[in-house]
Amino acid sequence: MSALRRNLRRSPRRDTESVPRTLAKSLATIAFVGAVLYVGLTSYNGVPGRQYGTVYAEVPGVGNLIRHDPVRIAGVRVGQVEQIGLTERGRPRIRLQIEPNTDIPSDTGVAVRANGLLGARYVQLVPGTSATPLADGGTITADRDALSFGIADALDTFDAKTRTRLGDTLDGLGEGLLGQGENLNDSLRVLAPAVPRFSSVMRAITARPGSAERLLPSLDGLMTPLDDNREQIGSFFDPADRAVAPFVRERAALRAALAEAPSSLGAAQTGLRRGQRLLLAARRLSRSVDAVFPSLTPGLRATGSLLRDSPPSLTRARGLLTDAVPTVPAALRITRALKPVLPRLDGGLADAIPMLQYIGPRACDIENFGVTMRSMTGFGGEGTGPLGPLMQFRAQVIFAPETLAPLGTVVKPRKDQYAAPCRYLSKPYPSVSGGAR
Repeated sequence: MSALRRNLRRSPRRDTESVPRTLAKSLATIAFVGAVLYVGLTSYNGVPGRQYGTVYAEVPGVGNLIRHDPVRIAGVRVGQVEQIGLTERGRPRIRLQIEPNTDIPSDTGVAVRANGLLGARYVQLVPGTSATPLADGGTITADRDALSFGIADALDTFDAKTRTRLGDTLDGLGEGLLGQGENLNDSLRVLAPAVPRFSSVMRAITARPGSAERLLPSLDGLMTPLDDNREQIGSFFDPADRAVAPFVRERAALRAALAEAPSSLGAAQTGLRRGQRLLLAARRLSRSVDAVFPSLTPGLRATGSLLRDSPPSLTRARGLLTDAVPTVPAALRITRALKPVLPRLDGGLADAIPMLQYIGPRACDIENFGVTMRSMTGFGGEGTGPLGPLMQFRAQVIFAPETLAPLGTVVKPRKDQYAAPCRYLSKPYPSVSGGAR
């Protein structure tokens, strides 16, 4: 009890800290929370104390680009948009915060790209090939195609009423395409190559001042009758679907046929070219025939007269041919019998033709030689006959003129033993004619 009384008499224990200590802890907590909030609020502008690079980009337009939108190279984030302003000429100027140790060549290009379908954007840097890096604070100037427009930019060009109608159109398309995902994917794969061509058309339209303003009312005028006849147009798609369904089911065969089509078209073009040449030749032939017709008419008349006068002659020729039929077997036997002899006969004629070609012009020499021999041998002995010894002299002159050399007769040597072609005697020898009788 005494101990209990002593404890009760002690001063009461304090469960709270002193005011200065509590105040110090509160200030430290507030400072920590403030530092966290500061870091959280300023982290959008970069980590405090980190050395970032700065690059300026002059572009034709920024679209929906805002601060802190990313800066990317080949899809990799290398910085962010720090500020958007204007140059003295009124051209948009973007200040980019670049991460440390990021190499940017001096010939780097810049573009403002769409980042999705909802209007978000990012800045794309396209590094060049220069070995010289871009200095800190340098400026990159973009061309006029640097800004790519998205769906949000396209919708911003319409007023509220038009956007409402577009929304109704999208709702109708959504209901119509419900359950058609697979077919829609096939359509998108087919239409994908047409997107660049569509972009080219749209760039060509926007490049001409006032073209888009004239195009949109024209499209509205086109859509109005289509809207008035939407029920008939809608009823068309069901039979069209049935008509196209076989092509869809047999698309493998259709693709194979399309794969073979180029070669077939090439062969067809070759055939058409040949056909064109044939038509040109036929055209020239027709012109030639047309030119011949005036002179052809008398010939046709003569041919007609010949045909009218020919029946009697043909009748007689028919009788002749009928009479010649029995002689055909005999003629065939003769030709078959001559067939083995013809090669030898042909060889003999081939050997004789050169001799005959040489002897032919000298036939008179042969004939004169024969006449002389007949005259000499017709009297039986040398030196006899109507002329007596002169007959022998004649033989010597003809056959051996050299025998007259001892008598002082000069005999000119012949260069060619074959004399030139002779002439026929004007009249026969008297002895020959007397002998002949």
